[in-house]
This record gives sequence, C-alpha cells and structure tokens, in this order.
Amino acid sequence: MSAAPHPDELATGLIRVRADGRIDWLNRSAADLLARSPTALINSPLVDHSPLLSRWMVRTRDSGRPLRAPESRLEASTQVVDAFFQVIGTDTLIELHPVAERVRQRELAERADRAQAMTLLTRRLAHELRNPLAGVRGAAQLISAAEAGTRSKEHARMIQREVDHITGLIERCAGGEDQRIGPVNLHRVLDEITELVMAEGYEGLAIVKDFDPSIPELLADEGQLHQAFLNLVRNAAQAGSTRLRMSTRIEHQCALLDLADHHAVRIDIDDDGGGVEPDMRDRLFLPLVSGRSDGSGFGLAIVQQIARTHGGLVEYLPLATGSRFCVRLPLITAEEHVGE
Repeated sequence: MSAAPHPDELATGLIRVRADGRIDWLNRSAADLLARSPTALINSPLVDHSPLLSRWMVRTRDSGRPLRAPESRLEASTQVVDAFFQVIGTDTLIELHPVAERVRQRELAERADRAQAMTLLTRRLAHELRNPLAGVRGAAQLISAAEAGTRSKEHARMIQREVDHITGLIERCAGGEDQRIGPVNLHRVLDEITELVMAEGYEGLAIVKDFDPSIPELLADEGQLHQAFLNLVRNAAQAGSTRLRMSTRIEHQCALLDLADHHAVRIDIDDDGGGVEPDMRDRLFLPLVSGRSDGSGFGLAIVQQIARTHGGLVEYLPLATGSRFCVRLPLITAEEHVGE
C-alpha cells in the first residue's frame, strides 16, 4: 500500500487559519498561489495577503457551515481557484483547487462558439445575397453579349469574375453542406495535404511530420478535415514559413467543453513564420479577419467551424518564433460508433 503524499507534494493549496485570523500552517502550493514564501506567510494575518479569502473565511465562521467559493481569482498571483472553507474547532481550513485550465478551455470554447455564431450569421447573409448577386452577374452577362469588342465587354467580364469570387467566399464560409461521417485515417489526410502544399512550390518550405502511430481511424467528415488542415498548412506557407511541423498525439481527459469524460486527438501545426499580431488574436477565427492584406478572412473561420461541428476546438498559441495552431478533435473511433 503506497504512502500518502506529503502535503507539499499536493497541487491543492491547504491553509489553516487560527481564530485570530493569522495563518497557522500552509503547504507549498498554497504559498505559491498567494505569491509569497511560506516563512513570510506563517503567523501573518490572512487578510494582508488575500482580502478575498479573508472575507469568505469570516462568512464561514459566522455561518458555522462549510462554504464553497468557485472560480475565485486570488489577488497576488491572479490564479483562479475553487476555494473550500471549513471550521475545525477554533481554526478554519481552506482548500484551494487551481482551475485555470478549466477556465481557459471554457473561454476558448465560448470564443469558438461566438465565431460559429458569426459563421451562421454569414450563412444567413449568403442566402440573402445570393439572389442580388445572381442579378448583378446576369446583368453583366447581358452587357458582355451586347457590347462585343468594346471596353464595356471587358468590364462586364471583370464584374462576373468578381461576383463569382465574392459568391465563392461566402459559400465557403457558410458551409451549408451536410456532414458525411465515416472512418477517417487522420495521418493519410495530413500526408495528402503535405503533398498538395509542397506541389504548390513554396520556396524553401520544409514540412516535418511527427505522428503517433497508435491513433486509430476517427469517425469524422474526411472532406471537411481535409479542408480544415489544408487551410492551416497553406496559411503557414503563405505567411513565409520555411519550416512547418505537424504532430499528432492522444490527449487524455481533455478539458474541452464538449468532451467532459472523453479523450481527444491533438494535432499541432507549428511554423516559423511571422506570427499573429497581439491585437488580432482574440478575433482570429471570426469571418473577415485576416492578418494578410490579400487574405479573404474566411479561412480560419471555416477551420473553427469544422472543428466545432465535430465537437472539437482550434486554438492559436504564439511561439518564440512563429505560431502554433492546436486542433483538438474527439477521439471517437469507427469501432466505438459501430458498437453503440
């Protein structure tokens, strides 16, 4: 039978406060969460280090009942914790459970949902614009047919091309097609994308693959995944990257909103390009937002939409040099689906 861990080995912060409000004892995790050394905290008033915890402690003592304060942000370290208070004799025991990752993943999921809502809005807008755009294109065709050999004919054809371009962008962002779910070999999809992008002739580009061979076939829409990863890899190439690394891993007990008790497949696409400006990062997956002057602003919105329709999420992470786009998808295999 294994020995119980030492309190200083716990991720949970533990604080024992005397009746006079001074800290009697705490473990290393609690000291880190309060952003002080243990020696600076012992025998000092809790209120001096966290007025928030002190207020909850007083309320616990007044009520005589245990109290839970979820997702409290500590003043000194700005860490977010679930705090639990319990009176033991004349003392109060405080437990601090860090939940920063849970909060971060929820914020990412909420941001992705906002992006998906914008995409749905774009879909409705596409429906409303389809008829007037068709009318503009039809009028341009009539002009082109009636004004043969004139400058107007050339302008009419230009109008047709631009209308087709706008319609195509809207349709791709709207993504109105139904999913075609089936077994998907993720690594084969990534291999095909590598061949396609390398054939497009980006000078000096090298693509490194680091795949986990234990990942089984996923239950997904292969065409949509192909489009999503092609957008990400092509974006990196167009941003001037010379080295691009694709890696796949299984992430156990993923904290994603849609995967409460499941595992995920994590696909990281790292590049050494110019990165994304800080003021654009929160808006990166919204339609019509692009870091390139020649970008449509729909590519990453489509990527996020595809991930969300699969129950997953795409996250942008800045690197010391370049960018990382992290795609998490539910680890739902074709065998599991058949067995349901």
